[in-house]
Amino acid sequence: MSTPAVSESEGRYVSAILLASETAGRPAKTGELADELGVSPASVTERVNTLADRGLVSYERYEGATLTEEGEAVARELLWKRCLAENLVNEDADVEAFGHALSGEVAAALKSFIDHPCSGECDAPDAEYSECQSAVRESASR
Repeated sequence: MSTPAVSESEGRYVSAILLASETAGRPAKTGELADELGVSPASVTERVNTLADRGLVSYERYEGATLTEEGEAVARELLWKRCLAENLVNEDADVEAFGHALSGEVAAALKSFIDHPCSGECDAPDAEYSECQSAVRESASR
């Protein structure tokens, strides 16, 4: 996959936006994202504006944030990699950081090695596989 590089922190934001907006069926509200990510609403607004400048998020004040097509691809790839990492390493590992560090080629190789059920991008919040669904929810709450 060829998605733009994002920091681990930016990845948490795009993942949270994906889950919140898809689950609610509307743009993700700043307060909702702040609660999910454990940060202030001002921090969310600042980061969302930065992500909007990069073309990953569409943000309307008082309406909320949604991902652009490119932003959604980034979020789904990151969540998939995190799920792969969770299925590969033990419980004490930082699976979010590990998953974020995986290149697309390494993730594909790991997928075949661990016989992971997902196909290269996360289907959250309607993931077909329960292990992906729970990993995605946990990722957004960090």
